Amino acid sequence: MLLVAASTIFALQIPADGPQPFPDLPGVRGTVKSIHGRDAIIQTDDGQAYTVHTSDNTRIYKSRQPIKMSYIRVGDTLVAAGALDTNARLLRAIFVADVDAATVAKMRADFGKTWIAGKVLKIEEARITVDRMDHKTQVIEADDTTSFRKDGQSVTLLDVHVGDGIRATGAIKNDIFVPTQLTVIDPAYRRRRSADAAPDQP
Repeated sequence: MLLVAASTIFALQIPADGPQPFPDLPGVRGTVKSIHGRDAIIQTDDGQAYTVHTSDNTRIYKSRQPIKMSYIRVGDTLVAAGALDTNARLLRAIFVADVDAATVAKMRADFGKTWIAGKVLKIEEARITVDRMDHKTQVIEADDTTSFRKDGQSVTLLDVHVGDGIRATGAIKNDIFVPTQLTVIDPAYRRRRSADAAPDQP
């Protein structure tokens, strides 16, 4: 579920009217262990170390604002997308989202309460069963305040299908998560929309 996790963090970090990420590109996510010039060494949740290389063309964001590599700190979480060399464990980044440790802790605490991301397992009327990105199952329920987005367009619940990746923001009402906005993750659409904007990497 890296695709959903990455796109969710990107969405929380990048302005809605700014350049959008490429969640269908190879990506890595991990905690910054050290920084060497334009390179950040991160450790993933499974303990593997990766180098995230940035260039003048890399778009780096934090708290919805563009930043420079020098603003990244050890202990931050990075989500990066770009060209991945799995053998060298090197990612030449097109996009990087930087999230400080306090924000990560808050996001984890709020997961399933104010936001959710995962894969649709079942839809029964307005209730959607989600396989969350932490592999726990949660039932959410849309109501008349819920808006739906897909392929950059406003849609309805009928356009959400089993197997779709989703992210949503909302709140707990009567012990169930009710999304205010639910977005269907469509990597193919993001690729089509962003292909012309992709900068060359050195």
